[in-house]
Amino acid sequence: MVLNAIRRYYSEMSQAEKRVADYITEHLGEIVDMSLAELAKRSGTSDATIIRMCRHIGYSGFYQLKIGIASFMTEPERSAFRGTRVTKPRDVTDFFDSVARNIEEIPQNISMPVLQECIDLISGADTVYILAWGNTGAIAADFAHRLTRIGIRSFVSDVPEYAMRSLGLCSEKDVLIGISHSGESIHVIQALTLAKELKVRTILITDTEDSNAAKLADRVLFTNMKEQPFGDLGGASHVSELLVIDAILYFMKSKEAQVSRGDRTEFVLSQYKM
Repeated sequence: MVLNAIRRYYSEMSQAEKRVADYITEHLGEIVDMSLAELAKRSGTSDATIIRMCRHIGYSGFYQLKIGIASFMTEPERSAFRGTRVTKPRDVTDFFDSVARNIEEIPQNISMPVLQECIDLISGADTVYILAWGNTGAIAADFAHRLTRIGIRSFVSDVPEYAMRSLGLCSEKDVLIGISHSGESIHVIQALTLAKELKVRTILITDTEDSNAAKLADRVLFTNMKEQPFGDLGGASHVSELLVIDAILYFMKSKEAQVSRGDRTEFVLSQYKM
């Protein structure tokens, strides 16, 4: 268990690592719902220090440490460590009320001017590269398909090596959109780093404000879901990212040539629909 590992290796840690370990020990029930950036901020350390501490006690990284905590603790136990009672949706009405509250929060984090800047970048790009991995990959694929439908050339792949090699061939006229719920996806961070070196403009859609990916992107569309009925660790809801994409597409003013090109394709495909 995490606490046992911390106690075992505590004397071998640096002072900065001990600050991380102390914070985890005192706030164990909160850690599963935290991002790497948030823990660094709260413990007064850095992302690198947290990763070193995790490896010091036998975990490959912060995400694996969170899995270790979650697998050991039930929700009531996590609530007890928090010192608060966490209310989960009790029925379908409570569940959709929770979703609705999250949706109402999104406009508080995304201004229309920033959204319009993102739309202008996408509309003026030669090719829009959309990169996400894991269970967010399906959202990227859907976004790419819908952009193509309105006449905007897009690229998407869930194969990291192919995606990175393809991104390496892009030009300053292209745009990269990264999608990462946590903002800590290694592949998204690597793609944003490469895009920066190539002077390619970048947009990030994420739920986490102070993440490593957010620090790299030129524009960030930040969703900040306050309530997570599913928790984290791969089961988080992606409804907020989908709604941000809907907003982009709704307010997008495509060139007539783009729309015409998209309509031509739709006409060809219409023979396969009743």
